[in-house]
Amino acid sequence: MLPRLFWISVLAVALSGCASGQLKMQNEQLQQRVTDLEKAQQQGDSQIVDLQYQVKDLSGKIDSLKTQNPTEVSQGLPETAPSAPAVIAQESKEQIVRVDVSVDKIQRALKSAGVYTGPVDGKIGPGTKEAIIEFQKSHGLKADGVLGRMTWKALKKYLR
Repeated sequence: MLPRLFWISVLAVALSGCASGQLKMQNEQLQQRVTDLEKAQQQGDSQIVDLQYQVKDLSGKIDSLKTQNPTEVSQGLPETAPSAPAVIAQESKEQIVRVDVSVDKIQRALKSAGVYTGPVDGKIGPGTKEAIIEFQKSHGLKADGVLGRMTWKALKKYLR
């Protein structure tokens, strides 16, 4: 009788161990899934912010076209779009800087990071844009010359 009771107890302990192990594994899987979903949500939020800036940029371009050629815009878009150099010349702070920070702070941080040699004048020019691209490349970021949240997060560490 004693050996039978012993084996029943061993079997009960083994089964309870398996059940708790399975629950632990399920808990870890659920925690990983929550982490993955939170990361996906953050990426989605970042995409929404980027899209909002793109809409703002396009609205600014439309307004610019309206002031340049109001009759053509009222009849539809002009037949000939401005060439690439003209578009680059018209780029504003809002098109390159997508975070709420002044250009002089950006330039100071870029200087401190060693990628900008121009003057800290608060103006976005080709030198500032090139420095942003260089900084992005050296920090494994998308090198698009646009100072968004991820680039600013990395760059603001250099602000002194």
